Amino acid sequence: MLHIHNISKSYGVKPLFSDVSFTVGEKEKIGIIGRNGYGKSTLFNIITEEELPDSGSIDIPEWYSIRKLEQHLRFEKETLLEQVAFGLPDHERTEIWRAKSILMGLGFQEEDFTKSPFDFSSGYQIRIRLAQALVSQCELLLLDEPTNYLDIVSLRWLSQFLRNWEKSFLLITHDIGFMESVVTHSAIIHRGKIRKMKGSPTKLLHQIEKDEEVYEKTRLGDVKKQAKTEHFIKNFRAGARSAGLVQSRIKMLDKQEKREKLEKLPQIRFNFPAIQFNGDFLMEAHNIDFGYTPEHLLIKKLNFAINGNDRIAIIGRNGKGKSTLLRLLSEAERPLSGHFKKYHTLTRGYFGQEAENTIWNEETILSEFFSVKNIKETQARNIGASLLFTGNDIKKKISQLSGGERARVRLGKLMLQKHHLLLLDEPTNHLDIESVQRLIESLENFEGSLVIISHDERLLSRVANKLIVFDHDEISILHGGYEEFLEKGGWGDDIDINGGKTNKDEDDENTAKNQFKLRKENQKRHRQVISQQQNKEDENKEKQKKIEKLSFKLHKAIRNANSPLVASIGKEMKQLEKEIQQNEEAIEDLILEELELEEILEI
Repeated sequence: MLHIHNISKSYGVKPLFSDVSFTVGEKEKIGIIGRNGYGKSTLFNIITEEELPDSGSIDIPEWYSIRKLEQHLRFEKETLLEQVAFGLPDHERTEIWRAKSILMGLGFQEEDFTKSPFDFSSGYQIRIRLAQALVSQCELLLLDEPTNYLDIVSLRWLSQFLRNWEKSFLLITHDIGFMESVVTHSAIIHRGKIRKMKGSPTKLLHQIEKDEEVYEKTRLGDVKKQAKTEHFIKNFRAGARSAGLVQSRIKMLDKQEKREKLEKLPQIRFNFPAIQFNGDFLMEAHNIDFGYTPEHLLIKKLNFAINGNDRIAIIGRNGKGKSTLLRLLSEAERPLSGHFKKYHTLTRGYFGQEAENTIWNEETILSEFFSVKNIKETQARNIGASLLFTGNDIKKKISQLSGGERARVRLGKLMLQKHHLLLLDEPTNHLDIESVQRLIESLENFEGSLVIISHDERLLSRVANKLIVFDHDEISILHGGYEEFLEKGGWGDDIDINGGKTNKDEDDENTAKNQFKLRKENQKRHRQVISQQQNKEDENKEKQKKIEKLSFKLHKAIRNANSPLVASIGKEMKQLEKEIQQNEEAIEDLILEELELEEILEI
């Protein structure tokens, strides 16, 4: 077990956390959540002693081994297999099969084992470091964004591997769906403290929200009590008979706990303006061929159309051509043969992996926004503020920004112009969970067309209505959403933790599909119940307003001795009161149903 005692950490005048205590229990799998810049990665660095806390201590038993997923790539061995096997515990150095199985699970092929680690792309080099951490069999794994640069198939393998991990790990990831599938506990860095509880991050976030609502109600109640007490003291201080009561109230006031008002945390906002489109199609691909050599084509004879309001997700293993297709759509690449036909005034916004190089280190956030044509400073500052770059922050140099902040700058540039079509390659990478949630909501509300590459299955389920699937060296165009794709067989066979594929028994497969379908139905009903409650409450507010207006008319009719009108208004008011009562009873039933669904869904 690992114990953290009262640690504090600040950078200059900016405190990350203060007097924080935290324990990692045996076999606990803990998801660490919190906004970017709140200290999640710093916590990992303190545990590994790469950074020192300003105060406090950490108790780590001598036998307790810790392994951290390295973000900085350093390779010491000549071949891929040797590099990963180097991570095996000393007493298991001969068990090379462990390294092979993990590498294959992460998408490497057997012929890759003898290649140099430096022969692989940066994304696959990250996988090498991940494999080296997973093979270590340590007591505590520290995984900082292990899902970045993984495709969906490898992500599903990693999820199963971590569910079967028999020791402890701490996990940071922006993919809340992935986190919820593997953790037993969740911890949040929030308002300078760390809070941990058993269960999912969603459950923890809901608990934090409820606790803060209770805190604020209690604080306001205390303020009212204090005002009443001060009023009593002021009015009766001079009276001899009430002197004892006044002194009692003064002592009570001195003992009353002073609750400070919680600072309102700024909320990130994404809003991508669209150009309305009423034509037949935005783009059509006709017999597209592409490869970096004519002998090895990634894309062969591809035909498809992008229509108005299409939400197309490109999915499949990495290295098969997904990002290449997006670059072809953006015209950053040209096909070897075939052609694209496009709407004559088509406007595209492109967020690509290589596009990060289009923002310059010595420029500021503000000057980057100004690089978009015809942008005024007020507009640039408003977009910056919506992305949490306020005040002088918007004058920071790009070189001073974190990966998440750079991603927000690039997304901000897309928000400064209207587009028919957004082309987005892994836009959630480097964002925190809250930012990802806001981004998904904005893409749901985007009124243009969208082509997106993402491994975030929640995003795919909520946004996509058409799929381009790269699988087994074939490209398929499927009409329908991601959940429909999964229900029809999806990725086929499950991938086991040994890196190969196994056929599931038909009964198990049907059970899993039924459970998945039932959960989705319960989630849908939960949203409906909350919406129905709100509608009933809104109806009652309107009915109450009508009663207040009728009450005024009733008094006037009574003064004028207008008996027929009095009777008519009274009847109408009685009906409204009856409808309000019926709504209140319905709301009570809906609340009970909501609680039952939350228990089933473990919300």
